[in-house]
Amino acid sequence: MSYNELNHSRFEKRDKKRKSNIVLNTLIGLVLVLILFVGSQLILGGNSEKTAKYNEQPDVKLLNEEEKNDAEAKEEKQEINENKLDGKSTLDEDGDGKPDQQEGSEEELNDPSDQAIITEGDPESEIAETIENPGWSPVGTSQTGPHTADYTKGSQDWTEMTKALSYATGIPESDMIIWFLGNNGSPNDAVGTISPKDQSIKYKVYITWVENKGWKPIKIEKLN
Repeated sequence: MSYNELNHSRFEKRDKKRKSNIVLNTLIGLVLVLILFVGSQLILGGNSEKTAKYNEQPDVKLLNEEEKNDAEAKEEKQEINENKLDGKSTLDEDGDGKPDQQEGSEEELNDPSDQAIITEGDPESEIAETIENPGWSPVGTSQTGPHTADYTKGSQDWTEMTKALSYATGIPESDMIIWFLGNNGSPNDAVGTISPKDQSIKYKVYITWVENKGWKPIKIEKLN
């Protein structure tokens, strides 16, 4: 082999080796770029997943406030139910462990203003008008057995008759003056003359006893 041919062969080998190195370096560079890209995606993806998991965590403060509101609502509901039960509780005045007949509350009675029938009185009389109401109900009683009216102030009958007078006229017992309360001709009929404490108006109220249900208003006379 001549000298020129030997140099040409060496040049070709070097050229091939140089091209191989370029290709190899290019592949290595591509691999490095790919590794960096995949690694960055894994890192960013991991951070995003952590952020998402963090965002999914419940707000403890909000949960505490919601639980507090729920607890308050339950307590309020329980208090309302207890008040309702208290308003309908029965009496056990004889101490026998059994509830006596329930005494009606004002909330359970019919509104005295419903179905009221008002009749103008005679101008020459002391009666300004007469009020009757078929919707009136007995006020309830804790008394059982045969009944005999007791007009002694502070007695059970007196207390229940006072309640009937208040129910019929709408005058609170705490604001009531009882001018007279007594028998109206039979053991089961009574009449009371009352007014508010400011004495702005005066009523004569007729009531009757309903067995096991208490005193019931039957007529009101508004006096001049």
